[in-house]
Amino acid sequence: MYTNDDFLILVAAGNDGRYDSRNSVSAPSTFKNGISIGASHSTGDDLSAGMLGPAYVADFSSRGPTADNRIKPDLVAPGKYIVSAGALPNTFGECDDGRPRPGNGKGGLTSMMGTSMATPITAGTAAIVRQYLEEGWYADGTKNSGASIVPSAALLKVILMNGSQMDMKAVDNSEKSAFGTSVTDVRPYDDAQGFGHISLTNSVYLKGLTDVQIQFWDNEVVNYNGLRRFNIKIDKSNGCSNARLSVTLGWTDPPASVNCLRCLVNDLDLIVTKDGDTSGKIYYPNDLDSRDSLNNVERVIVQDVEDRDEFTITVDAFNLDTFSQNFALVATGCFGGIANTIDTSKNAYATDNSEDTRTRNIIIIVCSAAGFCILVCAIALCRKKKRGQRGRKNYAVSTVRT
Repeated sequence: MYTNDDFLILVAAGNDGRYDSRNSVSAPSTFKNGISIGASHSTGDDLSAGMLGPAYVADFSSRGPTADNRIKPDLVAPGKYIVSAGALPNTFGECDDGRPRPGNGKGGLTSMMGTSMATPITAGTAAIVRQYLEEGWYADGTKNSGASIVPSAALLKVILMNGSQMDMKAVDNSEKSAFGTSVTDVRPYDDAQGFGHISLTNSVYLKGLTDVQIQFWDNEVVNYNGLRRFNIKIDKSNGCSNARLSVTLGWTDPPASVNCLRCLVNDLDLIVTKDGDTSGKIYYPNDLDSRDSLNNVERVIVQDVEDRDEFTITVDAFNLDTFSQNFALVATGCFGGIANTIDTSKNAYATDNSEDTRTRNIIIIVCSAAGFCILVCAIALCRKKKRGQRGRKNYAVSTVRT
């Protein structure tokens, strides 16, 4: 990738994450320049009995970090369960038998789970982003509104990671436990979800069809001990109402030595500041309170931004092993576009309340079982009491006769 900077590689993180197994992301998915993909649950008919919904990480999805503590996986995409082609050789019309149940095949289709299901979904998403840039959709959200761009791999990567959703709810570990409540909490940039769940509606701008506008800079260069600064301004005048600014920096780093203890070669830093903020607040990347010295993707999220707010984005060449380093930078937020006109109130990911539903069902089952046991005990007690009363009556009659 370093010598072919438009070549983006995506690799499955692996399926060894059960029992919250840290450091289970396997090579080559531990690489720094491509994208390592973990798996989340799917939705609707692709969920088997007992599974939580699409806002949950699959239990098998391998966990980071890498041996040198870099964030892995990079992204998470649906991988349990996914219906795809299961072609039957020399058979025609084999896709006409309906949808298979999770984990099964039917006709020319098959339902499978794994990070190897999540990876092609992400690869297809990356291909759409590449087409989006080549056809110039980015300027005002319509085709050919901007110049055609052949993006670097770093730009494709940071666009996807900049728009990913890091509000996943947990890892679902309890599908096979009828009364299980086994979930593992997740947080942004952790070893289960990384930079979060892919979301095209939060990554690129289509006029009236997505939640953000996008600004980006590709194949920019920063020299040894140098700084680059970029300015952006929030503009909600045309209806965009997104309250968040997201900024992500990424670069294709030179190869490190085999079995490196610190694999980052060229160390860049992303710093975001709000113009006119007298508090001097600095927004550091990746949920840190200081610079990131390990990862070659750095993301800053600023919440509750207001119309006309202005920000300065600084890219600092903190330590380079080469004279210069190319990088890609992307920002999403309200930059003058119109609001999303799509009704997202039934968004399967955002409205996922499956854990509450499962908890309620478990309570109902437990209460029903307890109620049934109480009822059986009460009936048995009543019958025993009646038998006792009949016995006393018979004894009384027998005494009179005597």
